[in-house]
Amino acid sequence: MSSSDIIEDLRSLPVIRGYYLVVGGGKIGASFLEHARKHSLPLVIVLDKDRNAPASSGTEIIKDASALCKLLEGKLASPLEKESSEMYFYCAGLDVVPFILSFGIPEYIIPAIPCHMAAYLMKEYLNCMNRDDQTVTETCILPEDEDMMKLFDKFTSRFPENIRAGLYPAQGIAMLSYARPGEMCPDGCPGPEKFCPNFRREKPKTITNYLRDMCPWIKGWVFESYQMKPGIGAMKGADMKQYLLEMFEYTHSSDAYEDKTEDMIATNEIFFIATACNCHGVVNLFRICARNGTTAKLKWTCHELI
Repeated sequence: MSSSDIIEDLRSLPVIRGYYLVVGGGKIGASFLEHARKHSLPLVIVLDKDRNAPASSGTEIIKDASALCKLLEGKLASPLEKESSEMYFYCAGLDVVPFILSFGIPEYIIPAIPCHMAAYLMKEYLNCMNRDDQTVTETCILPEDEDMMKLFDKFTSRFPENIRAGLYPAQGIAMLSYARPGEMCPDGCPGPEKFCPNFRREKPKTITNYLRDMCPWIKGWVFESYQMKPGIGAMKGADMKQYLLEMFEYTHSSDAYEDKTEDMIATNEIFFIATACNCHGVVNLFRICARNGTTAKLKWTCHELI
């Protein structure tokens, strides 16, 4: 299948109102199911590798891939009934999500696993879509890699020091937060934009906007977390569809493989994926590589981050 065919298939996928996909069936996943029952959300599918996860209780268990396919084909073929509320559980991990999304994109995707789900899901999806000789991998920076350490330092230095909650170059990850070490935000906090009422702290800019302001210097995508209920956020399926299209087109762009100058460090193979709300955020750096592990030569440079 050609790149244009893949893009056309993705563009044709509907975003289905009333459909919620929960990745993780532990405490957060089970809590969201309570919320879904209370508010009669039409269709909720929960994924977890543990078939005995708490969220499996009180749901209809999808036995195998064939049953999952039949369910998705049947439920997503027509508008969902708002008066009913159906809950399903399927024993699987992140790797099954691209298959699930191929039937239709949920209105909301709820991350309920202990990792940066948006980043790893998008990587999984891009590598599933990429049929040629390139792949997307995490940017793991070793201390002896001076050029990449310089890039990571330039990238993270654009965030104010007071919101740099954790910097992990070995994993290509930065954690951002207005909360300080030892502070715990209450579940019911609405996360106002300009001022933290819990710790009496000014917030001149939201974490989401700090991350979005990075995009002119380095390519990136920021998923905004929308509060479903106190303590549980979600990504919009419409954002996921748009970002997937943009990422796929970007990773296949001819411009992405042009050196700017020979004496500058080619870093346009680096891009970031972030998830954030007003108060907190996490960002992962990724890179485009050939299937044999060599890095694509691209045109942005760490000099442009200065």
